[in-house]
Amino acid sequence: MERGAAAAPGAAGEMEIPQELCVGFIGAGRMASAVARGMLQAGKVQPVNIFASAPSNTNLDKFQSFGCSTTHCNAEVLKSCTVVFLATKPHIVPVVLREIAPDVTQDHIVVSMAAGITLQTLEELLPAGTKVLRVIPSLPCMVQSGAIVLARGTCAGDRDAALLKRLLSPCGLCEEAPESHIDIHTGLSGSGVAY
Repeated sequence: MERGAAAAPGAAGEMEIPQELCVGFIGAGRMASAVARGMLQAGKVQPVNIFASAPSNTNLDKFQSFGCSTTHCNAEVLKSCTVVFLATKPHIVPVVLREIAPDVTQDHIVVSMAAGITLQTLEELLPAGTKVLRVIPSLPCMVQSGAIVLARGTCAGDRDAALLKRLLSPCGLCEEAPESHIDIHTGLSGSGVAY
């Protein structure tokens, strides 16, 4: 597994993203590609360091057009990446978590983008000690004007949250909040477009 060294604070006290950091996406739909595009456009991660998996080529084509690696095997993403976004439909997440659990190590940072899947569920279905975070991006992330709320599980530390905020910053505003606020954010950002 490519492991990014622990990120160090930058000149302005912000956490730098290690150049060798590899970021994976299990699920390659619109939100996953929007987040990846934001990281790429801002130069946060190079295309060779992004790896996406999906069951068919339908959504992988977008990642391939970015110059990223793709696969149909979720385990390959875990073996190649330190930060792994779960970007599948919510009803598929438990199946995916059971599939990838044997490959998850304490070096991984697992980030769920699935609505309605709690941190508790994620932690129960992954090995003890897994660093888990939950984010809910909004559709305007596609044009780098989104609002993202993140919450962290019991084993994710300040450095993990700071790294995730730096990775997601090109997609728009990214703020940490208690998990109980995520459903509120989901409702507001999902309905706000109508107004």
